Amino acid sequence: MTTLLLGTTDKQLAMLKSRQDTFGKDARREIKRRKMVGFWDGTNAVKVDSKELIDATLDAKEEEYVYAPDVIRA
Repeated sequence: MTTLLLGTTDKQLAMLKSRQDTFGKDARREIKRRKMVGFWDGTNAVKVDSKELIDATLDAKEEEYVYAPDVIRA
């Protein structure tokens, strides 16, 4: 394990974990170790703005049923 990763922030580890070399492997291992001991420095926290408008469209789509011939609809 690379000891350089012990002093890195959570945000830096998150950027390194996608690499496909020894640094990526060690970053994933360090993230796992930090989760096991409960360490969290808060640099990789997701910030949510409660006043931000949500751009969601709620479409009320009707379901269309296709019946076989000679079937009585209930």
